[in-house]
Amino acid sequence: MDSVEEPLPEGLKVIIIGAGPTGLLIAHVFKKLGINVAVYERDAHRAARPRDWNLGIFWAQAGIEECLPPEINALLATAQTDTSRPPAADSAISMFNGATGEMIGKVPTPYCVRLRRRAWLDLMENGIDVRYNMELVSVADSGPGVVRATFANGASASANLVIGADGAHSATREKVLFAAAPADGALLKSPILMSTTLTTIDAAAAQALRALNPLFCITLNPNGLYTFFSVHDCSSANPAEWIFMVVVTWPGNNNNNNDNKELADDAARLDDLRARAQVLTSPFREALASIPPGTRIWHGPLCSWPTQPWDSRGGRVTLAGDAAHPMTFHRGQGLGNAITDVTELRGHLSAMAAHTPAELARAVRAYEAEVWRRGYDAVMSNLHNTSLIHDWGRLTQSPLFKAGVAKEVPPSAEAEALGARRTVGLEMGGLQDGS
Repeated sequence: MDSVEEPLPEGLKVIIIGAGPTGLLIAHVFKKLGINVAVYERDAHRAARPRDWNLGIFWAQAGIEECLPPEINALLATAQTDTSRPPAADSAISMFNGATGEMIGKVPTPYCVRLRRRAWLDLMENGIDVRYNMELVSVADSGPGVVRATFANGASASANLVIGADGAHSATREKVLFAAAPADGALLKSPILMSTTLTTIDAAAAQALRALNPLFCITLNPNGLYTFFSVHDCSSANPAEWIFMVVVTWPGNNNNNNDNKELADDAARLDDLRARAQVLTSPFREALASIPPGTRIWHGPLCSWPTQPWDSRGGRVTLAGDAAHPMTFHRGQGLGNAITDVTELRGHLSAMAAHTPAELARAVRAYEAEVWRRGYDAVMSNLHNTSLIHDWGRLTQSPLFKAGVAKEVPPSAEAEALGARRTVGLEMGGLQDGS
């Protein structure tokens, strides 16, 4: 593609990098405020990525309603994993001892909304200017209050603000804000390994899982194995056609668990999951063992980035969502914090005295002061939780046990998590730089 530059329109212009949940939510906020906004997505089209998954909103539901227009909010139920079950006061995640099947407890998730990611994005893209095949390369100053974003296809566009909402592997964070010190913006690998898939399973196992909990359940195991089963699509009358999201994590630094072998392809990853399933009781063992051959399985270490302040170039380049605070998932806090980013930014934008570059920059700087603190605390607290839930002897000390998926954790648990800031790397076998 020949180099093409989009001119800066009259009034404010905002560029959002990434057409995921955070990016599209932010786009709707700016649209509601009457500010020119466009979303630039590196993928060729919405369905370009083969992977889909589902997401839980445990305490930030009100933020969704604030940010989205009524016509999209009205359709939100159509993106739920089980469209026949409206959010309920008694919703809970069931936790089991994976070796014995004994119920350990229930994590309350009142009025939880569980959404299929791709279906939700299809809804939120309505009414938003999304440009595909736009992989960010750089952001350069382009005059007072203006920056210019350049993309791999040769296109460029100028704006008063660029927001990186491009996920954990954020190009905005790694290539732009921390370009001078790449290690400072890089993801940190933990020794906790994960394999995850969307799959059908044996019909009897599917029915048994949903008899235990119709939406989701967790197993925890004395050897450190964690599993999460979440129904993804149960619209078929045939249980053999139900689709589940399956996530399995384990401590990768335990040589006794056969964790050092290469899992280079789907066949090897499936064999590994089936081997790990042998320590589980029914129906969890059968659920893993019956994953069909040829199923796509994603595998790798869990990563995070403890949020730190970045140079936003006077409030003209910033981050939101997983780009700002990628965290481990075992307490379900990632999406809630992303939605909080959007609602806090919305509050500062709404307080602008006028739609000028200077007022916009002030709003961004106020937002950043909040997200830097909250993001760091959330990343470290969840990293600490991930460490504990893979350690049978310390399981009940984890924020998951003490606070469930609530936004706030008890002071004692919070103190433990924050006290672990300096030691959590040692607890988890040492964090390593990497992507």
